[in-house]
Amino acid sequence: MEKWASWQVFMIGIGLLFIMFSQQMANPFPMIIGGLSIVLLGVIILKKSAQKERRKNGKW
Repeated sequence: MEKWASWQVFMIGIGLLFIMFSQQMANPFPMIIGGLSIVLLGVIILKKSAQKERRKNGKW
């Protein structure tokens, strides 16, 4: 198994945990927005690293 995307998937998982636990807060919207921003950041980094990996392997 390749480990080039492990940190990105970890960030996406943390963001999803923020979103899931936001329902237990009195004001869930800041936690939802924070979780969505973490997920979005993780997805952007994942896409950029996937492009870099494809270029490195010559599949671009």
